[in-house]
Amino acid sequence: MVSMKQKIRIYSATFLSILSFGLPAFAYAAGPTRLDLMSAGNFTIITKTGITNTGSHTSTLTGNIGSSPITSAAMDNVFCSEITGTIYGVDAAYTGSGATTCFAGNPPLSNKTTIDNAVLDMGTAYTDAEGRTLPDGTELYAGNLGSQTFAPGLYKWSTNVIIPTSMTLSGGSNDVWIFQIAGNLDVSSGASIPTGTQIILAGGAQASNVFWQVGGVSGTTLGTYSTFNGTILASKQIVIQTGAVLTGQAFSQTQVTLDANRISMAGYVAPVVAQSSTSGGQGSSSTSGGHNRNWINPVADPVTDPVVATVVATVVSEPVSAQPLSTLVIVGGPTLEQILSLASNVAPSFPNTGIAPHAIESHWYDSALRMLAEYVK
Repeated sequence: MVSMKQKIRIYSATFLSILSFGLPAFAYAAGPTRLDLMSAGNFTIITKTGITNTGSHTSTLTGNIGSSPITSAAMDNVFCSEITGTIYGVDAAYTGSGATTCFAGNPPLSNKTTIDNAVLDMGTAYTDAEGRTLPDGTELYAGNLGSQTFAPGLYKWSTNVIIPTSMTLSGGSNDVWIFQIAGNLDVSSGASIPTGTQIILAGGAQASNVFWQVGGVSGTTLGTYSTFNGTILASKQIVIQTGAVLTGQAFSQTQVTLDANRISMAGYVAPVVAQSSTSGGQGSSSTSGGHNRNWINPVADPVTDPVVATVVATVVSEPVSAQPLSTLVIVGGPTLEQILSLASNVAPSFPNTGIAPHAIESHWYDSALRMLAEYVK
């Protein structure tokens, strides 16, 4: 008997392959199901006990950062001159360099709610990553990942993990890697970015589909001038040493330490899509109030793929289960109504327009939106 999940996979592949919009055929993603970061996905750095910037205030941070429940003063070492994005706090105590235009504190209460929710979602994502079962490999290379190549998959270690030399993640743009590390994660230092230790992405692999869950008491250390890709979910601190580069996100349940770093969130641009008019056209666009969930296109990197990056996200109002499929629209591409109409000719039992996504599990709905956004040009 074919399960609902299997049907959704089959029908999703079918309707994407038959579209007449000049879109490429759909390829299945390899590896585990991608983590749902929920509202935490809107942040580059999230902590509970602050963000320390020990350098000369020459970091370049792209994306939002924030800390809760500690006072916003615990982020004073990050200056507005270093960030393209917003610093979210629970109070009004942030002073920075004296310029506070990048800061969103409390009041109003909505700013506190934003970072509080992100911290909660960070914890949920950590628990999800830690709890994944049936790994593709355990205790590989005795925890020394230097010079190794990993295919998409779930990998688990009960020890510390070190990366003394560059390693490679090889796979497609939809493929997913999750690394479960019970101990600490340490990436070795180098003399410069070109010679430093790197997490190399090959074959179209995307940093936004790479997740490192780190449970060790000393946390994660990205060595001097290292280049790291992926989202770090750490139960303790994340130390990003002088000149290190992170394409991804740093989520710590204690603190993050910076020092003249370049950090950008893979696949992030401001959300561009909202809800269509009742006619289903593509021209109507608005944003909803309240708590929004951003469905980010995982293949869109504004640095490496500026064309795809122009259209990357659909904003769906919470709760997800209350949002009918027929109200969604992707800017610059076919509407979901058009796609589902085509799909119904081949797979009549695929959910019709107007059916709320509570009919299928939310992470499958998430995946469907990601698939659609991926093929928008």
